Formats: sequence, C-alpha cells, structure tokens
Amino acid sequence: MALDTFGEYRLIKRLAAGGMAEIFLAMQSGVERFEKLVVLKRILPHLAENEEFVKMFLDEARIAARLNHPNIVQIFNLGSEANTYFIAMEYIHGEDLRKMSKYADAQGKPIPLPLVCRVISDAAAGLDYAHKKTDGGRPLDIVHRDVSPQNILVTFEGGVKVVDFGIAKAVDQSHATRSGVLKGKYSYMSPEQAMGQTPDRRTDVFALGVILYELLTGGRLFKRSSDVQTLNAVTDCLVPPPSEANPRVPKELDAVVLKALTFSPEHRYQDASQLQLALEEYLLKNRMASSSVHLAAYMQDLYADRLRREALEGQVMFEDAEAVKSGSEDEPPPLLRKASVPLLKPKPDPMLVDTAVSKPAPPVFDPAEAASDATELAPRDLDKEPTRKVNRAHNPAGRQPIQRRVTQEFSADAMRKRQTLAWSLLVLGALLVGGTSSFLLWTNRPRPQVRLVSIPSGASVTLGGYRYKELSTPCLLPPVKANTYELLLEKEGYVPLKTTLTIPANGSVELAPYILQPVLPDTK
Repeated sequence: MALDTFGEYRLIKRLAAGGMAEIFLAMQSGVERFEKLVVLKRILPHLAENEEFVKMFLDEARIAARLNHPNIVQIFNLGSEANTYFIAMEYIHGEDLRKMSKYADAQGKPIPLPLVCRVISDAAAGLDYAHKKTDGGRPLDIVHRDVSPQNILVTFEGGVKVVDFGIAKAVDQSHATRSGVLKGKYSYMSPEQAMGQTPDRRTDVFALGVILYELLTGGRLFKRSSDVQTLNAVTDCLVPPPSEANPRVPKELDAVVLKALTFSPEHRYQDASQLQLALEEYLLKNRMASSSVHLAAYMQDLYADRLRREALEGQVMFEDAEAVKSGSEDEPPPLLRKASVPLLKPKPDPMLVDTAVSKPAPPVFDPAEAASDATELAPRDLDKEPTRKVNRAHNPAGRQPIQRRVTQEFSADAMRKRQTLAWSLLVLGALLVGGTSSFLLWTNRPRPQVRLVSIPSGASVTLGGYRYKELSTPCLLPPVKANTYELLLEKEGYVPLKTTLTIPANGSVELAPYILQPVLPDTK
C-alpha cells in the first residue's frame, strides 16, 4: 500500500531515515499507465531552509546526474516538491555490501575471495570514471569522499553499483557538516581526510582499500570504540598485511592491499583504475572465475529464500526503515585493537564447530573400500533372503560406509541394555589401561575437518569413487583416512568438476569455493 503521493511519484515504502534525508521506494507514473520503480531521496525540511546547503546540494546533484556508467547508480531527476528538494535515482534490486557481508557470514556462506576482488574491481571502475569525468574538456574533479560498504550495492544479477555521488561533497562543504549535523564515516577516511586536508581521488582509493581489507580478513580495520580513537587509528595508519590478520588470505594479495592503504597519497595507486588493474591481473594470473555470472549465481544462492518469497508474493522485500535507522554501521565491535600480529582471527565457521567433543570420534574409513563394498552388495536382492538381514550400521551422523553382517532382532529395551553394557565395559577398559587422562585424550583426539563449498551450491559429492548420497555442498566431509583422493562434484545443468583433494591427518581445511560452469546450449 502506498504511503503518500509526492508529485509524480507514489511513495511505496520508507527504506531509511537519517540526519540529512529520508529514502523511499517509489513508483513513477506517466502517460498510458507508464510505471517505473525508483528510489527517492527527500531532503529533510530543516535543511531545505539552509540556502548554503541547498545551493551546494543542487550543484553537486547536477554533476552526479551527468555520470552514466554501469558501475554507478543513475540519477533520473532532481527537483522540488512540497517545499523540499529530492533526487530520484535508479532502483537497484540487490543489497548493499555491508548488509550482504553480514548476512553471508551469518548464513555460513562468506563471500568467496574471487568475488570479493570482483566487487572491489567493479567499484573501482565506477569511481575511476567519475574521477576522470570532464565537462567540455574541463575536469570536474569529482571525489566521492564517502566510499563505504553501505554505498556499494550488489545486484542479484551480478552487477556492482556505487551510490551517492556528489551528495557527500555537498555535505562536506555545507555549514551543517562543520557544525557536526552531518558526519562522514570516520573508519573509511584516508589519513589526509581525517587530518582536515582537501581530499582528492586517492582518498577514494584508500577507502576502497579499507573495504577490501575488511572483506578479506573478516573484521574492522580502523574502527574503535569512539570517534576520536577511530580518527587516531586512521591517522596512525598502522596496517598489518591481511595474510597475517587472516592466514587464509593469499600472501600474493598483500602487496595489492597495502599499496592502496599507504599513508602517503604519493605512494598509493594514483587512480582507481590502477587498483582495478592490479585486482584483474591477480584474478587472471590465478585463473579465478569471478565474472558477473558467478557473482549473480552466488547472490541468488545466498538470497534464495528471499527471492523465492518475492516471486511468490510478487513484490520486493526490504528491511523496515526504523530497523535501518536504529542499526549501527559499526556493528559488530571492532576486532582490531593495536597494530600487532595477529590483529584479527578468522571468523569461526559454524560448519567446522565440533559440538560432540565429549563423544568418541566416529570410525574412519577409506572411501575406496566403501565403494567396493557397495559394488559387491549391488547385484544382490536383499528382499529375497527371509532368514538373513543386512544391517547397514552407521554412526549418528550417518557417515560410516555400508557394512554387511548377519544379526538377530532385538527389542528396543534389550538394545538399550546392550549399548549401556558396551559403553560401561569400554570406559572401564580405558580406565584400567591408561587412566582417566588417557581416556579423555582418546575421546578428544583431533579429527580432520574438510569443508566443501561450490558455486552454485547443491552439488553432489563423490570422493575416491564413493558417492555420499546424504551430502551436497556446502558440507563438512565425514572423517576419512589421510590421503589424496579424486573428487567429483556434480549438479544438474552444470559441467561435472573433477579434481584431487588431499585429506590431512588432523586439523581444519578451508578450501576455496569450487566454481561449477553451466552447460552451454548446443548452437550447432
């Protein structure tokens, strides 16, 4: 249901509200029942009366309206209505990078490294276009000044859009900003910006470097418990290599990130295209699949429930405006305290948390043996053997291979007594042989943990010739013998992926996502 009408726009839902403006999802109407979804930003009344702010706002909005690039949100209209000013801009069906990364972590599907590089590279392309925009050959010297995860949008079709061009510059030059009414995001400022110097395009490059660092390491870089401490951290600019903050980050990326985050602007990438080129060369050199198609597949997998509900209900879904207003961009609390190594610890993966350490580890088996055992059983018709019964014994997780043995039928009560007796004898034997400490060490011995992730998810897993019927990606492999196995991932509509996988003797292994290529239609 529409909230109100605003000129030629019908306000559908308030998306957010802040100290400068309120933002609505709106429907633009025209002749012959023409309708188009737009996002409308309406300036708050008390700022509409500030002549200095209005003049700068209009000047900068006109400049932003000239920007026409696939990685920049397009501005459609700038005008006034009901004694206030507004901007109508392109509606993006997707999510901003801050909410997206938080949601991905909560779902146990962190943004894969190749796609992190893709998002930052595309954002850099949009920024570089704006930085170099001219008007009749005269450079406009546009600087965003507020590059942050909230101002980078990722669409469900795999696009990346930078938003709020020109607005940040108008805000920085207004009296309201100097009096503290309008504040930037200190944790994404460059050192020179934090010290009050006039920022240039290299300030936006630094902000992109901060975002890249935080996406790779999983924590905040400069954010502290107060604005003063945050600004001090920015001006100190003590940045450890991301591979030391998170060992899962390839060291090869350290040089790229650290050059973007150099204290002196003269030693940084001199424009955003240089950062974009460095990321593209890294992806190409390592043959990482990171196209917009792969980003779209990841987004559609991550937000599958939301997209399914939208399809059923026939409308887009958003967070409530009050929730957006009350939420803090600085949550969760900063993980970085001082410039010491390591500053960040990798986020715990919920699929790797062992919730049964007090129980003995399940038996380890060789998938090849399981595959051969299953092959032996296949030709037999088990239903035609009335005097014998094949018991497919398994542990509670269902991860032990099929085994054959002749059993008798037991009642539930008898089975419980049998299990209790077995455990009693097991505990007594452990205490007699090695004492309590030996028993605890046995029950808590380390087990290899290997997690498989594919894009898209839902691929079946075959390891060493053994097909895990109960598993599909993303999944945690059952304990198997330390060895190198052939791995096969299969999903309908995609080319089967064959590779090798080395299982360690113990510890945890976080593998990079396996990218499945769609089956191309036969054009012959």
